Amino acid sequence: MNRILKPVIAALAILIANAAAYAQENTLQPFSLKQAQDFAMENALSAKSYELGIGQAKTNVNESISYGLPQVNGSVSFQDFLQLPTSLIPAEIFGGPAGEFAKVKFGTTYNLTAGATASQMLFDPTWIIGVQGAKMYLEKMRNLDKKNDQDLGATIEEAYYTVLVAERSKKLMEQNLVSLEKILFETKEYYTSGFAEESAVDQLNLLVANSKTAIDKAGRQAEITKNVLKLQMGYDQDKNIQLTDDLESLWVLNNHEALVNTKFDVNKNINYYLADMEITLNNYLVKIEKAKYLPTANAFINYQQQALSNDFSFFSDGGKWFPMAVWGLNLKIPIWDSFAKAASVKRSRLNLERIKYQKDFTAQQLKLQSETARSNYISAFEQLRAEEANIKLAESIRNKTVTKFNEGLSNSTELMQTETQLTQTQGAYIGSLFQLMNAKAELNKTLLTY
Repeated sequence: MNRILKPVIAALAILIANAAAYAQENTLQPFSLKQAQDFAMENALSAKSYELGIGQAKTNVNESISYGLPQVNGSVSFQDFLQLPTSLIPAEIFGGPAGEFAKVKFGTTYNLTAGATASQMLFDPTWIIGVQGAKMYLEKMRNLDKKNDQDLGATIEEAYYTVLVAERSKKLMEQNLVSLEKILFETKEYYTSGFAEESAVDQLNLLVANSKTAIDKAGRQAEITKNVLKLQMGYDQDKNIQLTDDLESLWVLNNHEALVNTKFDVNKNINYYLADMEITLNNYLVKIEKAKYLPTANAFINYQQQALSNDFSFFSDGGKWFPMAVWGLNLKIPIWDSFAKAASVKRSRLNLERIKYQKDFTAQQLKLQSETARSNYISAFEQLRAEEANIKLAESIRNKTVTKFNEGLSNSTELMQTETQLTQTQGAYIGSLFQLMNAKAELNKTLLTY
């Protein structure tokens, strides 16, 4: 009995585990707009990239500082003279005739030298300025990360709205399909009773079939927009998400008057601040080029041990090592470089002036973007109000036409026209609401401060 039960229990355990894994994979993860934005700040590829950029900038600061700290290096050198070099010295030193030279060889076959050198920068103005510039670059990267968060938040907001619009469009189509199927059912009953023509049934069947095709297409489009949102969030494409906010609730949270009346301050805009930081960074480059006119000084100390022998016996008891130690100062004074430094200073100054012009252009561009975003938002708001009135009118016309159709006072062609008109008006309303929310997001983006 146990032999039979064991395989059965094992199989059931596997089935339960697989079912649990499948259920976990297909669990809908709910996301509000705020939650989607927060998730993207932590997991989007662009957010991770800027985090790495900040880490690199910190490393650059440490690297720049280390250049001004003591540097210690060791060295080992081994030489095997296959032939010792020959020197010529006056022969009369050894009792030879004057004017002649004797050939002699000095040295040993094997030379081994081991040593260590320590150096310390005493004065180098380019190092001081370079460290300041590296710290400023780190600050720039942190602000670029803030800017990316702002841009990413706006991108997620627009993608979130796109999914909501796609899902809402599909839902409206499904609601209209229910109404059409009800009318089709009633029309078939009228036709069976002899109160409706067969062409009316055929036209309604065609309209229902077209609506189903449009719903299937809208469903696929909604999935595509959701996948785009997951990609921008940095969310796993194989996992499912569910949006918990809807367009109307998000619009209700909007303070229309406050948004329209908020003044744009270019000095608090992150893009303008980054342009100003770029000027500061290039000022450091100008200072570095100027500092190259100044002298540099460093101190050093060197210690060596050298062994000389005609046989390889450096580490034996009889091996002799000869020490050498020296310390000193190096002073480098620029004197003449054929105007190379002057050209470098001029080039860096011209580049600084160019960046100042770019900053002025950025200020004007940001002001224009803010005014354009404000104008687009107001236009989208007015368009939404018009579409709200249009959709009420279209629903009223459709309802009246349905009543007339049921009473035999209207034909199927008029009914189809009013259904199409209502669908188009509903689509225009959703589209105008989508445009308004995107315009709001763009206006908010221009008004954000760093």
